[in-house]
Formats: sequence, structure tokens, C-alpha cells
Amino acid sequence: MRRFSVPFDTGSVEDRIADLRQRLDALVEEQINPALSRAGSRAQDLASQLSSSTRSEAQQVATLVRDRPVATIAVAVGIGFLLAKLLKR
Repeated sequence: MRRFSVPFDTGSVEDRIADLRQRLDALVEEQINPALSRAGSRAQDLASQLSSSTRSEAQQVATLVRDRPVATIAVAVGIGFLLAKLLKR
């Protein structure tokens, strides 16, 4: 069997790859980067809200402990007793 050598033009393939690369860069610039920026901004907003909420809850617990120390100790002892019973099993 005889093989024929056909010259292959790599220039057109390289041009197509370069065109696809430019299109991909444009897509990333126009669509993906703004979406990532919005997602990052939203994540920062949620983290800020969570931090604020956590601080508020911690302040409420601290106030409750100061206002009712005996009840707080009783609850802590009760929880400790239940945990001890559960861990013995």
C-alpha cells in the first residue's frame, strides 16, 4: 500500500485557535468576571450580616448570664448531667 503525503496547512488551524482564544478572553471579561465580582460582593455582605448577628446574640447571652446567674448555673449543671449520662452509654 502506498501512502501519499499531503501538505497540511497549520496556519489556518493556528488562526482558528487564536480566534477561539480571543473569543474566550472576551467571554471571560464580559460575563464571568462580573459574575464573580457580584458573587464576591454578596459573600462579603452575608459575612458582615452573620458577624453582626453573632455579636448581637453573644451580647444577649452575656446579659442573660449577668441578670440570672443562678438560673444559668442550674442550666449548665443540667446540661453537664445529661451529657455525662449520654456519654456513659
